[in-house]
Amino acid sequence: MKAQDFNEDLKGRTSFSVKAGWLRSTLKGDDVNELAVEGKIDKRNNFFVGVSVDNSIGTYFGLKHELYYQNYGADFKRSLDDHTFDATLEMHSLRLNPISPTFKIGGLQVYAGPYINMLLYSSITAVDEEGKTYKDHGIFGSTEDDQEDSKYLQKMDYGITAGIEYQFEFGMVLGIKYTKGFTSIFDNANTFGVDKNKGMKDIKIYNQTFGLYLGYRF
Repeated sequence: MKAQDFNEDLKGRTSFSVKAGWLRSTLKGDDVNELAVEGKIDKRNNFFVGVSVDNSIGTYFGLKHELYYQNYGADFKRSLDDHTFDATLEMHSLRLNPISPTFKIGGLQVYAGPYINMLLYSSITAVDEEGKTYKDHGIFGSTEDDQEDSKYLQKMDYGITAGIEYQFEFGMVLGIKYTKGFTSIFDNANTFGVDKNKGMKDIKIYNQTFGLYLGYRF
């Protein structure tokens, strides 16, 4: 089937897909040194699963809507109370890509749009008074936390997502995607560092991921 014939066959239709894949995540920003020794962040291998809805609104154009559950974060070294240790920031969330305009040529799709991330769980490796490491779940925060004095992860963040995927005629979907956060993941994280001129400062650290995935279109 030719590319145009394939597009015409899907024109005006809505299709559903399930997807799962590998996620390579990291943290970016001018203030990663506030979290990691010398600001060195190691990428972390993770996974995601989700569903996608494609609305074909023309021969070459469509809209993509996606919802994913994902595990992501980063590895780095931390220094607390004269202890340096290997640490991991682990996060689990639901990621909604509400609407991504899509350009189509046959089974090939190129898309980009905003995302909204809803944090479900998080932990960070910390160290106790005896120098032993443990998982600190307090970084997730709660409604009882003093937002001016506590340092915890932002429950919501947003950014952009972009990707390329190929939908085969027999239903299989193969793709790659990239996301870049625009919201610092630490809410009221001014307790992490001090600006000598302005006193306490907000810390700028952002999520960034790259993923490969397989799926099936119904």
